[in-house]
Amino acid sequence: PSPPQTSLPEAKPPSKFRQRVFPGVCDKPTFKQFVKRNWLDIATQLMCTLAGFLIYRFGEPLMTRRFPVFPDMYRTPFGIRYGKPWRKEYIGTLASAGVSFGLPAVVMAALGLWMVRSFQDTHAAIMGLGYALSTTTLFQALLKWIVGGLRPYFLDVCAPRMVQPNATRPAELWKTVDVCTGSRKEVREAQMSFPSGHSAAAFAGFGFLALYMNAKFGIFAAPRQRHRGPNVAENSDVDEEESPAQQQQSRRAPHWQLGLFVTPLLLAFIIAASKIRDGWHHPEDVIRGALIGSAFAFMAFRMVYQS
Repeated sequence: PSPPQTSLPEAKPPSKFRQRVFPGVCDKPTFKQFVKRNWLDIATQLMCTLAGFLIYRFGEPLMTRRFPVFPDMYRTPFGIRYGKPWRKEYIGTLASAGVSFGLPAVVMAALGLWMVRSFQDTHAAIMGLGYALSTTTLFQALLKWIVGGLRPYFLDVCAPRMVQPNATRPAELWKTVDVCTGSRKEVREAQMSFPSGHSAAAFAGFGFLALYMNAKFGIFAAPRQRHRGPNVAENSDVDEEESPAQQQQSRRAPHWQLGLFVTPLLLAFIIAASKIRDGWHHPEDVIRGALIGSAFAFMAFRMVYQS
């Protein structure tokens, strides 16, 4: 006689608590499929980020900086603009980069896990965030290297030696290498004011998050695309059919969604404005950095969400 067959125990279904906390996602590829589809994009983003970092860290300004050196120069408009004291940054470069990528990525991953429930959609969002930040990093680093500009504290770290003016040229323009006595590293850093990298990264990351919020919650969508909520006619105290005005009223976006949209932008503004408060950038550097970051956030969003 054949041996008795033993039946395998049935798999225990996950608890309701586990289903709520870890609901899972659909359309999840295998690891091999994921790498095959995305290795080039990931490698490109890493190379852009690394290239931007190396240029910012080691690149010497390409354009020669000349400025006047003469007694009482600190009382002139030039001295007032570039003679502010050096102060430590409120938000460092690594902290700014980490927050500008990490916080939007965590928020989009959480919404992807508990609301969207789609791996491909969440992957597109985080990949688009990488598009925006990595390209912004390289773009602004190239501008700092090629164009640049004097930071508000330039004269403080340059510590120029006073040159006796001659009779024919009382305010001759001098190169930084000729008159600066400060640390070469600090003098190089002080010539990279344009554009603000903090501002560009903040608006690239949080600007992308704001666009993502608008897409998922339909904050500025057309009325037919936005979730209407409960129908007014279903209420017990309303028996008549909605008028066109009532229908338009029921389709409007709630006020909390406006707060949801502007919160990422507020964080970007705080990071950007901190560079004015700590004296590392001029206001125009911050504004131009914000425009650069916002432009790349919009382009990256359109690339990953083309419909």
